[in-house]
Amino acid sequence: MLKRIDASQVRIGMFVEAVEGLWQDPLLSKRRFSLRREVDAAKIRKCGTASVVINTSKGLDTNGLPGRDIEIDIQAARETVQKSVQVLDEAFARLRNGDAISVAHVAPVISSVSKSMEENPSVFLNVTRLKSKDEVTFLHSISVSALMILFSRHLGLDEHTVQLLGTAGLLHDVGKLEIPLEVLNKAGPLEKDEISLIRGHPEKGHAFLSRQEGMSEIVLDVCLNHHERIDGKGYPRRLSGRELSLHARIATICDVYDAITSVRSYKAAWSASEALKWMFGNEGHFDRRLLKKFAICLSVASVT
Repeated sequence: MLKRIDASQVRIGMFVEAVEGLWQDPLLSKRRFSLRREVDAAKIRKCGTASVVINTSKGLDTNGLPGRDIEIDIQAARETVQKSVQVLDEAFARLRNGDAISVAHVAPVISSVSKSMEENPSVFLNVTRLKSKDEVTFLHSISVSALMILFSRHLGLDEHTVQLLGTAGLLHDVGKLEIPLEVLNKAGPLEKDEISLIRGHPEKGHAFLSRQEGMSEIVLDVCLNHHERIDGKGYPRRLSGRELSLHARIATICDVYDAITSVRSYKAAWSASEALKWMFGNEGHFDRRLLKKFAICLSVASVT
């Protein structure tokens, strides 16, 4: 479990994920280390930095006791994912039947995912990595929601916006409801008509959600624009640069990252480092400044 504490609370035996603020010490400024010497703990306490992020699953908490057993977090994450899949399945079924949905229908998922990302984001994301053919859309949506909550909090966005971005991540692929599973899960190259079908899902999803009462503009924006690129070579509208909102740029990063780090029936998963290396090398796809912050966010959250 990640926990942000005041620098004055630091003690030996803690596992430090990050020291936040101005910090020049070449030995202690590195991310992720076990604090083993009192002299180092004293340096951090006296540095005057705002806060320190510790991981209580790997070291002591502020009460001097070890953090929770990791198995407890794994079981809790599995239960959250199972319940979230059920709620999302019911919400998507309503859309398939032509019934209306609202943010309230998926609010329990956002609440549970948000809590899980506060307690142990690495465990929760790892639980969603293995996606079966039948659950791929649901688990991908839950994972993207979790990543958007994690990243937007890292960026310091207000909690209301964080929750809306979590909802946007959950609903961003709703347009895929009209795409046959054999196309979505096809192992080989797609035919031209299949590519066209896939590329139509942002607009279909946007049309779905636009008909729902009280749907946030942030949710609609993310649904329509999460496949756009900074260089204007994305789809469906070939937007570029400043035409893309911060919310859409966050969604693009989280969506692609989850897709390439997940196990599918037709491919192996990439590690976080492999995924980020590919994303940084994919010139023109992502907002590079934002991508750098995303890499730091994953590091602080111990996502590997």
